[in-house]
Amino acid sequence: MATVETLNEIANTFLSEDKVEISKWFGKPCLKSQNKVFLVLWGKDLAFKLTGMAHVNALALPKARLFDPRGKGSAMREWVHVDIKDSDVLKEFVQHAFNYVIEQG
Repeated sequence: MATVETLNEIANTFLSEDKVEISKWFGKPCLKSQNKVFLVLWGKDLAFKLTGMAHVNALALPKARLFDPRGKGSAMREWVHVDIKDSDVLKEFVQHAFNYVIEQG
């Protein structure tokens, strides 16, 4: 289960030069860098912006699914909604999501 405290803890793991900030997206707490959202707290779960094998691996997790913020069958193809309980897995996806938005420039 993820909370706002989880989001704060994640934000604090980044260096100041990474310029990660806590913001709102769809009215929910999120993390962004370079004005691009890479992680959002959605209920008690997290959704990550991922690509490549990180995206595939995230979708392979139990209860994982493409992120559909409106809940109307129009999922965001790069986003994966997951219920992560393993902190090592969480760190891995956070880093992949962050790297992805940084690489997009």
